[in-house]
Amino acid sequence: MNLREQLEGASGASQPARHRDAVNTALAVAGVLLLAAVVTFGLGGAASSRSTFGWVGAYLANALLLGGLVLALRLGRPPVFASRPSLALLMGMTLLVVIVAAVATHVRPDAPELVPVAFIGVVTSALYDRRMSVATVALVVALIVAQPAYGGDAALFVLLISGGAGALVVRPTSQRDESYVWMLFIALATAAMLAATGLAAGQSPHALLYAVARAAGTSVVSVMAAMLLMPFAERLTGRETHLTLLEWGDLNRPLLQRLSLEAPGTYAHTIAIANLAEAACRAIGANALLARVGAYYHDIGKLAKPQYFVENQPRGRNVHDKLKPSTSASIIRNHIREGLELAEAEHVPVSVRAFITEHHGTGTIAYFLEKARERDGAVPNAAEYTYPGPVPQSAETAVVMLADGVEAAARSLADPTPERIREVIENVVRQRLEQGQLRDAPLTLRQLSVVKREFARVLGGMYHGRVDYPTPSVPVEAVQR
Repeated sequence: MNLREQLEGASGASQPARHRDAVNTALAVAGVLLLAAVVTFGLGGAASSRSTFGWVGAYLANALLLGGLVLALRLGRPPVFASRPSLALLMGMTLLVVIVAAVATHVRPDAPELVPVAFIGVVTSALYDRRMSVATVALVVALIVAQPAYGGDAALFVLLISGGAGALVVRPTSQRDESYVWMLFIALATAAMLAATGLAAGQSPHALLYAVARAAGTSVVSVMAAMLLMPFAERLTGRETHLTLLEWGDLNRPLLQRLSLEAPGTYAHTIAIANLAEAACRAIGANALLARVGAYYHDIGKLAKPQYFVENQPRGRNVHDKLKPSTSASIIRNHIREGLELAEAEHVPVSVRAFITEHHGTGTIAYFLEKARERDGAVPNAAEYTYPGPVPQSAETAVVMLADGVEAAARSLADPTPERIREVIENVVRQRLEQGQLRDAPLTLRQLSVVKREFARVLGGMYHGRVDYPTPSVPVEAVQR
């Protein structure tokens, strides 16, 4: 293929991405125009207070501010902007907070503590990260305090501290009652700011007490609403929180129980890979819990035909000896498709399903490919001996791919000394690099070096030497008597 053909191919391949980006941009613009209208007429004050040009100017100013929010998202978080569900979620939450803020002005005109901006902070921080959450909160607060209904200095300070507390207090947790701590922290932070601004404005203690009570109620409602929205938001965006991953990492779940009973060899292999992947991901700063849970489910497709995989076969018996290489390769290859179908039927999270499709990448089924060449002299269709892919798209799936190869290779060693284990690790990682399996994974060479070190440490503990206990000179029966 010449250079012109390569460029044309690349251009053609990028057309779907360009179309998707154009559609997302159009949807974002439509959302901005709608939100700007709601903000302008919901928080813009009395209809008689502005001329037609005043309303037009206010609408354009709000549209530009919202456009800045979308632009910041596109430049700072391209994957989030590329996700229509994520865009819809962020705009939907902003719309909800603006509507509540508009209603609050009719309930109590001078009470910014009634605006649940912490709701956005909690949801965004739990689904994405704190940095994105703080930026989103700041822009939403700027949008609200720019309106006549919330034009005072107190509103800016109160909303910023409330939303910022919601964004910063959320952290990975293994307990759902952690949300009570979130409520308390947000309420205390907002109350402290209300007290400060109230004292500065000369408010009476009675008014301050009522404001603090309203802030506490809003904090509780904000966190409760965020917790109720979270499961829906996870399904909508395909992103899972720490708690959801912990739930799917429970080894008593029916799917994992089936794996342990119907494919015990695969189950043991899975647990070993999970230990390797978790240690490596924690060392490089990746999502260690996601790697562990993904490793648990990466081979569930073997439940369809567990006896055709070597780890589940009795020693000395191999059902593939009676099959053609192409048939064997098809069975091995199909555990990816069957695993994905099983995961979809069981509603396994999207981020966990990625480990099923990516842990082999587009590698070849080398053993049966060689058998086919020995038998037929040539392979009529090499695609029959290649996994469907795609190659790993995240650091976590890439680490699980490496752990899968390393654990299988180390298990075949007759004498797994530390030196031989390190040699196996080097060979597997080098092979995956040469095959291009890691080309899309966000891993640096420095991180790969750390991954190899962690693999060697964990495998060294798994295959440690054992004491050769002497045979007792007195029979056991005699000792028991």
